[in-house]
Amino acid sequence: MENINILLWISRSLHIAAVIVTIGGAAFLRFALLPGAKQALEEEPHQRLREAVRKRWAHIVRAGIALLLVTGTINFIILAVPPKIDAIPYHPIFGMKLLAAFGVFMIASALVGKSPAFAKLRRNERTWLNVLLALAAVIILLSGLLSQVRGAHSTAVDRPEPTTTEVVSP
Repeated sequence: MENINILLWISRSLHIAAVIVTIGGAAFLRFALLPGAKQALEEEPHQRLREAVRKRWAHIVRAGIALLLVTGTINFIILAVPPKIDAIPYHPIFGMKLLAAFGVFMIASALVGKSPAFAKLRRNERTWLNVLLALAAVIILLSGLLSQVRGAHSTAVDRPEPTTTEVVSP
């Protein structure tokens, strides 16, 4: 129990909670709310509902992105900046994850924003939510890979080298 880094534990917990809320909300919008509202409502009430949801959801998305950036930075500093891991392959995999996350942040911000520059993107909301969710799936896969890379390194570092008289089993 003494090896638990409380800051890392809290930061990772908040990071995962922010992912659950923001990506779960995007999945709910894409697969439940938007199709259900389109089916059940006439065009004008559908657009009013869409705008009301956008206004409320924008606050959650912006807070989620901010929380993910802060906790992600804390997690990276604690886990990767000190030489606790091998830079290769960790950093290139992390770089891909970070680029995918920035893509998710950009799409999510554009979908909840009001900028005329992203109006065309908002008109194709279904397509862009699909892209956002696909990028989120890539991030999840890369996160699992990073966990394996980190776990393999810490196991190798923490385990003493076998002597010639020891029998090593897998």
